Amino acid sequence: MKKTLILSIVTATSILMANCSHKMHGSKSNPDMEKVAAIKAKYTSAQLGEGKGIFESHCNKCHKLFDPQEFSIDKWEGVLPSMSKKAHLTDDEAALVRAYILSNVKVG
Repeated sequence: MKKTLILSIVTATSILMANCSHKMHGSKSNPDMEKVAAIKAKYTSAQLGEGKGIFESHCNKCHKLFDPQEFSIDKWEGVLPSMSKKAHLTDDEAALVRAYILSNVKVG
């Protein structure tokens, strides 16, 4: 009886550890989450706020503002370079806008 109980506990623990390991491994390989984390590590809250201000003041002149979560990182990365040129943003301003947008996209 005691051996059966110990064997059951060891088996259950092994199954739980395998499930946890699988979930943790899956979340580490999300490139979008890694990109967002890298941006948040590189820019301060003040810089992201500055990027938001530039986004709101410049981009709103020609069209409605889109919520950063409306598009994927790939979509934003395709749109931002050309829109930054049309808005006559400096390289520094464009980088701040990009950082603000990409730090606020929906990743899953």
